[in-house]
Order: sequence, then C-alpha cells, then structure tokens
Amino acid sequence: MADITSDVFVITCGVIIVIVVLAVTFLRLRSAERRMHESGYKLRAYTDLLNAVTEINLAGNDSYKMDIAKKNLALTLNRLNLIASSGVLKSVSDLLDFLNEHKEKDFDTLRLHNILNTLVIEARRDLNPSHARRVEESRVRYRFFAPVRK
Repeated sequence: MADITSDVFVITCGVIIVIVVLAVTFLRLRSAERRMHESGYKLRAYTDLLNAVTEINLAGNDSYKMDIAKKNLALTLNRLNLIASSGVLKSVSDLLDFLNEHKEKDFDTLRLHNILNTLVIEARRDLNPSHARRVEESRVRYRFFAPVRK
C-alpha cells in the first residue's frame, strides 16, 4: 500500500513539474514574441523618422514637397510619442528645436548630423542594447544626406 501511495505521489509530482515547466516556457515564448513585435514596430517608426528628415532635406525650396515632408514628420512624431524610449524622445526634441530654429535660413549641417547621430545611437540602444554597445565602442559615425540650402 505504501508503495502504491509513493508511486502515485511521484507520478503526481512529475506531472505537476511538467505542467509548470510547460507553462513557464509558454510564458517566456509569449514574452519574447511580444518584445520582437514591439521591436519591429519601433524599427519601422524610427526608420520613418529618419526618412521624414531626409524628405525635409530633399525638399529644399519646393514648398509643396516641404509641406508633404512636414506632414510625414508630424505623423511619425505622433507614433514616436507613444512608443519611443526616453533617449529617442530627447533626441527628437533636439531635432525639432533645431529644425524650428532654422526654418527659412541656412543651417549648420554638422549640428544636424550630430543630432541625427545621437538619435540613431539612442534608437539602437532601444532596439538592441548589446549590439548598440559594440557599435558605440567601434566609434562609428553615421552619415546622413543633407544638401546645402540656398
């Protein structure tokens, strides 16, 4: 009788352990899937931001293209306000301050590139911190297209 009770106890404990392990594995997989989905969405939003800045740079003196570029930038900023990390939001704020300061004037391309570099670094930190650290240690400087304004 004692052998049957101990066998049932061992089997019950084994089944419970298997269920717990499966539940924990399922929860971790769901968490990883959620993080992957969020990172994909953030990557699209960050890419859209850089594309919007490029459109503003390419618009030059064409008021129609500039209006479209500003609209794209505004729509992208709305999404970023909901999902971006604090470092990215600070960089975006610096970018907007810079763009507002130099609306119809020539602007310092080097300063724009510094702001965009900081923005890319913060976005990389948000998306993949370990890879971002390796890239930062290599002291890579990102390049952006910004034609001379007249």
